[in-house]
Amino acid sequence: MLIGQLLEDHRAAKPAIIFEGRAYSYAELDDLSNQFAHLFGKLRLETGDRVSMLIGNEPLVVAAYFGMFKTGVIANPINNRLTVEETAYVLGHSGSRLLITSPEFLPLAVSAVETLDVKPAILLLGAAPGVAVPVSVLSDAELFAQPRAPRRVEGLTRTTPILLIYTSGTTGRPKGVLLTHANVWADGLALSQGFRLTEDHVALCMMPLFHCNALIVSHIAGFIARSTILLVRKFSAREHWKLVMDYNVNSFSAPPTVLAILLEREAEVRGADIRLDFVKTGSAPLTVDLATRFEDRFGKDILIEGWGLTEGTATSTLNPLYAGGKRKIGSVGQALPGQEIRVFDGQGNTLPAGEVGELVIRSPTVMLGYFRDEDATRNTIVDGWLHTGDLGRMDQDGHIFLVGRKKEIVIRGGENVSPLEVEEVICRHPAVRDAAVGGLPDRIWGEVVVACVVPATSITEQELQVYCREHLADFKVPVRIAFTEELPRNATGKVLRRNLTQFFQPAAEEVSS
Repeated sequence: MLIGQLLEDHRAAKPAIIFEGRAYSYAELDDLSNQFAHLFGKLRLETGDRVSMLIGNEPLVVAAYFGMFKTGVIANPINNRLTVEETAYVLGHSGSRLLITSPEFLPLAVSAVETLDVKPAILLLGAAPGVAVPVSVLSDAELFAQPRAPRRVEGLTRTTPILLIYTSGTTGRPKGVLLTHANVWADGLALSQGFRLTEDHVALCMMPLFHCNALIVSHIAGFIARSTILLVRKFSAREHWKLVMDYNVNSFSAPPTVLAILLEREAEVRGADIRLDFVKTGSAPLTVDLATRFEDRFGKDILIEGWGLTEGTATSTLNPLYAGGKRKIGSVGQALPGQEIRVFDGQGNTLPAGEVGELVIRSPTVMLGYFRDEDATRNTIVDGWLHTGDLGRMDQDGHIFLVGRKKEIVIRGGENVSPLEVEEVICRHPAVRDAAVGGLPDRIWGEVVVACVVPATSITEQELQVYCREHLADFKVPVRIAFTEELPRNATGKVLRRNLTQFFQPAAEEVSS
């Protein structure tokens, strides 16, 4: 099935989304997606054109996604925590013709667009009546004036690209991952079946809709089963359990960071009758200690851990493979049905059970490729195998255990941070001679970004952090900066990022404060 057909095939009065007390039926959400589809036609957007989204969590955003899925326009969600510089790079590289945003992010959107030679149009959703809007910005009145009847677009196939998601990489600049109808459908279906979702299921979605997790793991997997999504603007530890109880929530998805925060507020729900079917977690390593403490409080075998990457659509493993199953402690799970995972050595040979190598994936969920980067695509997908850059081992039962990352990505609270990207920014400061960036273990965030700097002239840690905040999203800014006369390097001169922790002892408990 083409993803755009999901709402149309499920048209019914039952809620697809509940948002801030209001229910949006499958039929109503489909009508809204049709209006987006007609608006894209009026703006002369064609199959393959990119539409960026700088948005928060709200039902209109979900409708916009499906309006694009129906018309062959490629959705390009942008992390709303990026800076003007970072946002402009994504807009420019993707060649977007339209940027959809909301009042909260309009200043960022306008500032980013102003830096571009070729400027996309801006569509503003949800502006309050009477609020001044720049002349160049389209009002959502244009959207609501469109027909609710379906708009048919010919030529769409399972291999038509529908998503362009930029993800951090070891080259410093984010790469655009192209995903097709077939990619998204295969992953959504496998997750829907693995979670054993039904029409009566209510899933709380608090993850941001610019991520694969909220879109595919929550919404699309849920819509395949005709479930209901309780959508919230953002995570609130204070409101979380009240929402779970008030709406009889069956599940939610969250990174280990959020699970740790919920445990720290456990006293607020002590004695409460919380009956969840499962909690899906991923995006960052889940420690055995955190898993044990969470399940001791909220239910044995309630956690389903997943592993995957954007290049593989969203999720490639689950532990356990089906909701209600027994977890194997320390593992990220087994391959989802339809996916094949192996452990390769440096020459592309499959390693036997128990030996450590690079995890590779072959499945219908493997991306079409990196947008406008054929070399990176060829280096990442070799003979049909997606090379993940993650190191792991597999036991005799097919359970995968992560042991490290071949790519030196720092994962802070589920957000990927490229050390090279941060180093490039730091090294642009005239007072810096050299810099190396790495990750430091943190009790709350999993990892946080730290930097070692070789100064050229006098500069303070606070001055460098202020400079970084001007050019980087907040989660990429080093929480600690150490100054040194020389960076740790190997015999060939390569910086040993794994040795950076020696500059920050004893950092494990201090950082998150």
